[in-house]
Amino acid sequence: MKKKFNSIPLGLILGLACPILILFGIKVYSFEHMSFWIFLKTGFSTRTISPWLKMATLFNLAPFFYFINDNRIRLAQGIVFATILSGLVIVYFTFM
Repeated sequence: MKKKFNSIPLGLILGLACPILILFGIKVYSFEHMSFWIFLKTGFSTRTISPWLKMATLFNLAPFFYFINDNRIRLAQGIVFATILSGLVIVYFTFM
């Protein structure tokens, strides 16, 4: 039986959406006095978003291993690509 929803672009979307949802959860839990967009804008402008983005990107492991075990390799490849993109953003904000 052919698996549905097994494509790299869908994995890329999931891999980028998961850290954004986690960042939203961090904002709700730790920074309830500001909006999500102010949280992101302040983090990017002051270059303090890196530790939060590291934690959020770590949560890409859960869907990655789920899709590997479900034999949806293309979807897992998209998640890996999104994690690499997030890693490049983290490296930029860590060293610049």
